[in-house]
Amino acid sequence: MSVALANASRLKAEVRLGQAISQFEADLSREQKAAFHASRIRTHKSPPTPNDVMRLAAEIDRTASGKVGGGRCFGPRFTNVLHAVQQFAALGDIIIGGSQNLIACGVWSLVRMTLLFIVTSTSYMEKLSGLFMAVGRSAPRYQMMGLLYAKSKSLQSSLSEYFIVVVRLCHHMLNLTQRSIIGQFVSSLNDSHIKGFQSELDSWANTIKEEVALSMGQTIEDEGQENSRFRALSTKFSETASHRARMKMNLRVLDLCSTYDYETTWKQTRKRGNATLFNNSNEYQNWKTGAESPTLVYRGKLGSGKSVLLANIVEDLNVHFQDKNIGLAYFFCRHDILESLKARTVIGSLARQLLSSMPDLSVVGDLCANSPTLDIEAISKVLHRALPRDYNIFFVLDGLDECSDHERGMVEQELRTLQTRFTLLLCISSRIEADDGSKEGYEHFATPSIISLPDDNPDIEGFISAELESCIMSRKLQIGDPSLILEIEDALLRGAQGMFLWVALQIESLCAEKTDKAIRQALENLPKSLSETFSRILAKSLNFAESYQARILKLVTIAQRPLTTEELREALSVNPGDTNWNPATLLNDLYSTLTCCGSLIIVDEEEMTVRLVHHSVKNFLLCSAEDSSGIPFTIDCAHMEMVNVIITYLNYGIFDTQVSSLVVPQITAASAPSAIVKSILHPSSDVRSLALKFLKSRKQPNFNVGQVLSEASEQFQPKSGNQFPFRNYAKSNWLRHMRWKSRSKPLKYNLLLRLFEKGVLDLDITDDSGHTPLSWAVAAENDEIVQLLLAHETSAAELQKNSAPLWWASRTGNLIIARLLLEKGANLELQNKEHQNRTLLSLAVEDGHIGIVRLLLEHGARVYTRDSLGQTPLWWAIEAGRTPMIRLLLEKGAGTELMDAAHGLLLTAVEGGNYENVELLLKQGPNLSIMPDPFRYPLLIAAEQGHYEIVELLLEKGADPDLECLRDTLRYPLLIAAESGHYKIVQLLLKKGVDVRDEVKGGLPLLKAAKNGHYEIVKLLLEKGAPIEYGDGSGTPLSNAAMNGHDIVVELLLDAGADTNHASSVSYQLPLSKAAEQGHDRVVKILLEKGALINSRGDFGRSALVGAAQQGHDRVVEILLEKGAKVDLQDDMGESAISYATRKGHDQIVKLLRQKGAQIN
Repeated sequence: MSVALANASRLKAEVRLGQAISQFEADLSREQKAAFHASRIRTHKSPPTPNDVMRLAAEIDRTASGKVGGGRCFGPRFTNVLHAVQQFAALGDIIIGGSQNLIACGVWSLVRMTLLFIVTSTSYMEKLSGLFMAVGRSAPRYQMMGLLYAKSKSLQSSLSEYFIVVVRLCHHMLNLTQRSIIGQFVSSLNDSHIKGFQSELDSWANTIKEEVALSMGQTIEDEGQENSRFRALSTKFSETASHRARMKMNLRVLDLCSTYDYETTWKQTRKRGNATLFNNSNEYQNWKTGAESPTLVYRGKLGSGKSVLLANIVEDLNVHFQDKNIGLAYFFCRHDILESLKARTVIGSLARQLLSSMPDLSVVGDLCANSPTLDIEAISKVLHRALPRDYNIFFVLDGLDECSDHERGMVEQELRTLQTRFTLLLCISSRIEADDGSKEGYEHFATPSIISLPDDNPDIEGFISAELESCIMSRKLQIGDPSLILEIEDALLRGAQGMFLWVALQIESLCAEKTDKAIRQALENLPKSLSETFSRILAKSLNFAESYQARILKLVTIAQRPLTTEELREALSVNPGDTNWNPATLLNDLYSTLTCCGSLIIVDEEEMTVRLVHHSVKNFLLCSAEDSSGIPFTIDCAHMEMVNVIITYLNYGIFDTQVSSLVVPQITAASAPSAIVKSILHPSSDVRSLALKFLKSRKQPNFNVGQVLSEASEQFQPKSGNQFPFRNYAKSNWLRHMRWKSRSKPLKYNLLLRLFEKGVLDLDITDDSGHTPLSWAVAAENDEIVQLLLAHETSAAELQKNSAPLWWASRTGNLIIARLLLEKGANLELQNKEHQNRTLLSLAVEDGHIGIVRLLLEHGARVYTRDSLGQTPLWWAIEAGRTPMIRLLLEKGAGTELMDAAHGLLLTAVEGGNYENVELLLKQGPNLSIMPDPFRYPLLIAAEQGHYEIVELLLEKGADPDLECLRDTLRYPLLIAAESGHYKIVQLLLKKGVDVRDEVKGGLPLLKAAKNGHYEIVKLLLEKGAPIEYGDGSGTPLSNAAMNGHDIVVELLLDAGADTNHASSVSYQLPLSKAAEQGHDRVVKILLEKGALINSRGDFGRSALVGAAQQGHDRVVEILLEKGAKVDLQDDMGESAISYATRKGHDQIVKLLRQKGAQIN
């Protein structure tokens, strides 16, 4: 590197860094020197943490804005560089040691002082923050820096060189502020200065990246896109082996918890604006102090600013709390980052943030010793052991209702568990559409306090004013009449209804209007809702690039993560089916093309990613939108769009024939093919400057274009740059977009086969459901692709440890694919953890594909294996009623298990009611006298369910219907059959000799049959001599029939000699009293005609009249009065018929009783 060579003869970089800091300090005023010196000493004693970065960013915003609510937020733009500086300072005297430690701490103090000193001009802040944001993309932030630094002199030197440039930048800004007024200062920091500093910082950042990769012995992925994952693990170290071991352990535990970048979404959200609503809320202040509810819920409609509000709360908590015994954590779910919608990611990120402040995590080393990853349960154990019991936790969680119900439930359950162990103060957001406004839905959390964001949110006014001011200042909004701005402000305030998103989209639309008249017309017809707003924007923007609108929306909506501008630019250049790479199809100006989607698509200024402006746009597109041809926008068609782009793109031959940048060809201007020119240049090259050189070269036919291209390539392409940005996404995510079945193949199916043949696709990946490429191909029943995959070592090896491919073949019944997998050595003994640890044979048996079962058995599948439920393949075949499977398994030796499990297997067959299956099992000769559970005796169950043929078969095979142990349970075949009304089974059992003359064996079945109104069974039992007056706690057969209104059964019993005035000795239930209480007037008449004593008292001393009056049966009361019932009889509680009727409001009965002379006592 040229910079490195230029510095080779200088003093050591570490020395020059100290000199640069001293030169900075020399130019400070006396007061500034004192402040700088004090700050450096404080930093030396207590190195900065990541929380200090957030606090500094917040202080920058407050100083820059000078106002509360509304306005731009610049602080988050500085955070990447600040994290790099904080990490360097936090390395402390472990690495630098002695007085040199003051130098590292001096860098932090210097940068902090400089930023706070020059942020008084918000106009300058735009340019300055833009510079820091740009260099922040490559700022050196690596988790392993603390371990690698001491081992690499070149890494130490490169880091010092990087921070020398940072110090020079701060010194330059300081000199400018001291030399001129702010306005001159703004003009002095010109583009050449910015590019110079940015170029140097990026250059050294790339060198550091290479040194880190070399030190780790592996390639480091571009963490510039992953953002600052580094967490200071402690403040002051000593360079010892024990410290390095502890640091390694800490990093391992943190990485096992999570490597997800949770900071970026917070930064992106925080930059949208300020919020003051929470600071003016008593509920928030009480929650922050832990005085009342530990759970604070902010509810609001779509676009009401919930995420921005919570992002501000995160910052407020970091500024407010600096106690080391308080853990601060946050997480923002993102609809377009699917990983963020998983419970494991949310809880893992929470754990990482909390554990990062713990100096020594060796206490949980045994929990993480042999684990490649930790599930939620394991993370919970780590937290419970590593955190002090008195630890106070603040956790801000946004967008949880974007997760599926299952994932959300897991998050809620774990947070509730943490609330029971620690003081966990939880702040979450919730859409009004996601709940009904009650506390229902938050019952998992401790005593939730719910705040609904009002339609008249006071922050709306500040937001509108700030946005309009920004648009006027930037000339984005052009108006002729100055007073029109007030009309715009008033109209937006009236229509906002608390929706910041609605306001922002209307302002964008108004800025596109060309005249005051057009603006006023737009104000008169503002859309009422977000959906209407989205529809208007798409319709209005369609004219800009109609052919691209649908493609852009589909690709952006369905992407597994936000695509970068260069990735999307390449994806849009693909013509599905055309595998010839043509750089001429690349968009020259992606941003102008994106205007076809209006303000619904935005480009993140820091990440340079393209995404929807809000998650509600995705819901709108997938639920109600159509493309320009009127075709509905579905998730499947969006996936298919991406699939066809990926398949075509990866078939480009250019990946194997790139022009080497190490050779400088001699190419004259007249003969330079445009394809070669474009293949050499990186997309970020300065095309304009090169175009000007080409214009001049036309006058010089022998001008060496090759040299110009070489210089351009070296100048604009970083060493790790990727000439084809979309390639990494395509290779890593192709599987996640493969959503079709075998009968719905993608348009470019042959191209897909070619990719498998050439081995282009990454096979060592899984989709969000854990499916591998082989599992997907088998599930799609695509034998061609399966064969191609099995030719690769990765897929063939997968069969030994993954049961999913063979399970899918079994599930679909695809014999061809199943045979292919088995021939490649698929492991038949693998158990499916998602299905009770069942074997493939067990699952195949249940699915009913007998051809697959035969194939598995031919290849040695064991027929006698048990799953976690204790069941065997034979049991599953019986449970599913698969008669051919049962026969096949029995033929293969499964019958031997009947020796141990005859009862369970036979019982399962009986419950299924399949005669043939029961017969097959009985042929194996099971001992029917074995009865481990008398309540689950096969004959008993068959009788209960009415399976006559099976009962007959069991009796023929020796089943005893009259076992003594069955009688002891008062559940025996005759009783159950009689109670259930199975006449033929009762008749069959009686033929087999069951004696019903016994008091219990015959009386109880008669009672149950009478109670349920089974006339024919009652008649049959009476004929066989069943005792007619048998009684239990429910009464006699007659009282039970009377109580349930079975008049023909009552008549049958009376004709057989039942006593109308007989009651059970256990319960004094008289037939007449029970019939009267239930209002069965026909049964009452029958009983009276058969001699029932009208004034006899039943249970509780109640007569029939008292019971009927109490229940309000006026017709029964009328019959009883006509038959001479006494009106003044009282029950055991001193109540009469008229007292009950009066109290319960039965007026007609009171009237009847009074007519008969009844008096209220």
